[in-house]
Amino acid sequence: MLNEFRKALKETLFFIGLALKALRFWHRDPPVLTPIDLSRFAETRSKWVSQTTLIGYVKTRAGTRYTSLFADDTFANSVNIAKWEIYLACLSDMSVYAAAAVGRRSDATEQELSSLALYIYETALNNDDVPLERPQGFEDVRKIFKTRVNEITWKELGEGETPFLGSMDALFEWAPVADELKKYDTLPVKNSMRFKWKRLRDLLATLLDADSVIARWRDREEN
Repeated sequence: MLNEFRKALKETLFFIGLALKALRFWHRDPPVLTPIDLSRFAETRSKWVSQTTLIGYVKTRAGTRYTSLFADDTFANSVNIAKWEIYLACLSDMSVYAAAAVGRRSDATEQELSSLALYIYETALNNDDVPLERPQGFEDVRKIFKTRVNEITWKELGEGETPFLGSMDALFEWAPVADELKKYDTLPVKNSMRFKWKRLRDLLATLLDADSVIARWRDREEN
């Protein structure tokens, strides 16, 4: 049990470290000028949103028992599983929104935006090794994301929260909290993520140079 506790703590600290890196990156507010900049934005912000909302919810529900709960193997494993599933949902949503934001501010075609969204998502996924909590790897979410992208009419995708509904549902579904407690938490839990996504939409609006991103994307596809 002690080894499991150490493993769970190590995993949690790893994701917290990623969240802190995202915050440090955020404070520098670098402009988003290239497709890789956009993918990095999607990845770091998705990790920050998924980690802070999951841990915040679990901590609120657990209260003073929060630290001791990680000594329970089942709970620790549930947190690790939830961590990845919520992150993957966040990355899917952020990748779609980021590509759509380029479309709203440039002359990008539907096909260019679809290929850009796939690049954002795939590049971010490739930055992580397959975790033990996902023995099936990432192929299932790759297929799901490709289907999602193929069904999007980019010019009709608005600037609001619609692209982020999946990650809000994932937070509520995967958080290791008893169902009898979750039924009271739907609105506050989803709002905790909703407000973070709103901040990130506003941030991306100030950092994104859509014409530069799509120009670099076209250069990449031609070479």
